[in-house]
Amino acid sequence: MQGEVLNISPLIVWAVALSQLLTFGLTIWNLLASGSRANAKTLLEHGQSLAAHQLRLASLEQKQTQIPSSNDLHALELTMEQLKGEMRAMTATMQGQTGIMERLELIVGRHEQHLLDGSKR
Repeated sequence: MQGEVLNISPLIVWAVALSQLLTFGLTIWNLLASGSRANAKTLLEHGQSLAAHQLRLASLEQKQTQIPSSNDLHALELTMEQLKGEMRAMTATMQGQTGIMERLELIVGRHEQHLLDGSKR
C-alpha cells in the first residue's frame, strides 16, 4: 500500500457551488414569500375586523326587530283615541252624579233644617 493521496478538492468545489445555489434560491424564495406572509397577516386582521362588524350588525338587527312598526303605532293611536272617548263619557257621568249629589245635599239639608225647626214649634 503506497501512500495514495486523497484528492477531495473537486468535491469541495461542488459543495461550495451547491451551497451558493441553495443560498441564492432561499433568498429568492424569501423575497417572493414575504409578500404573501404580509398579505396573510393583513387578511387575518381584516377577517377579525369583519367578524367584529358582523357581531355589531347582528346586534343592531336584533334591536331593529324589537322596534314597533307603523302598524303597531297606528293601533296604539286608535286605542288612545278610544280611551279619550271613554274618559269623556266617564267625565260626563261623573259631572251628572256630582249634580245629583248636590241636589241630594240640598234636599237632605232642607229635611234636616225642617226637622230641627219642627222640633222647636
